[in-house]
Amino acid sequence: MTDPEVNWDAVHRSNFESAAFWDVNWIAKARSLYECARKLEPDVLRVWESYRAKSRNEPVDLLPDHFQGTYFMLLSFAVENLLKAAAVAKHGRRYKEEFRAKQKFPKELQKHDLVKLAQFVELALVENEEDLLRRLTRSAVWYGRYPAPLEYPEMAGTATFLDGDDYNVSWFGGKDIERLNALMSELPARLGIHERYWQSAA
Repeated sequence: MTDPEVNWDAVHRSNFESAAFWDVNWIAKARSLYECARKLEPDVLRVWESYRAKSRNEPVDLLPDHFQGTYFMLLSFAVENLLKAAAVAKHGRRYKEEFRAKQKFPKELQKHDLVKLAQFVELALVENEEDLLRRLTRSAVWYGRYPAPLEYPEMAGTATFLDGDDYNVSWFGGKDIERLNALMSELPARLGIHERYWQSAA
C-alpha cells in the first residue's frame, strides 16, 4: 500500500504564509540587505572623495561610480523590510485570514513607497526624513537597478511631498551615509521591534 500523494500546493501555501506573515523574517531580510549595503560604503565614499578632490582642482582622476545606485537601493530595501515587518506585526492575523480566503499578497505590502509605508505603520517622521525616504524610494523603484523609469516624467527627478510641493529627489549628499546608518540603528526601536530580533538577525 502506497502513501497518499503529497498535496504540494497546500505545502507551498503553508510555507508562503509562514514566510510572508511572520515579522521576524522581514527583520532578518532587512538586516541582510543592510549588511550588504555596508560593504559598499567604502567604495561610495572613495568615489565621492574623488569628486570633491576634482572640484578642488586637484590632479586626480574621477573614479567610476559602480556603487552609489546599488548602495542606496539596498538601503531602501532594508528600510522597506523593517517598515513591512512593523506592518506584519500589527496586521499579520488579518493578512493570514485574507490570504487563506483569496491566496493574494496584501496590497499594502506590494509597493516600495517608503513614505506611504511609514504612514501606514504610523511612524512619525522627524526633520528631513521624508526627503531621505523619497530619495531612497526613487533608488528602489528604478534608479538603483534600471537605466530609466517606466514613465518618462519620472526622469525629472522630482516628487510631491506631504506639504503639497514638489522637490528634487535625484541627488545624494555627503551626509547621507551617516544619516542612513543613524536611521537604521534607531528605526527598529521606533517601530516597536525588539532589539533582540534586530541583533539576532546579524
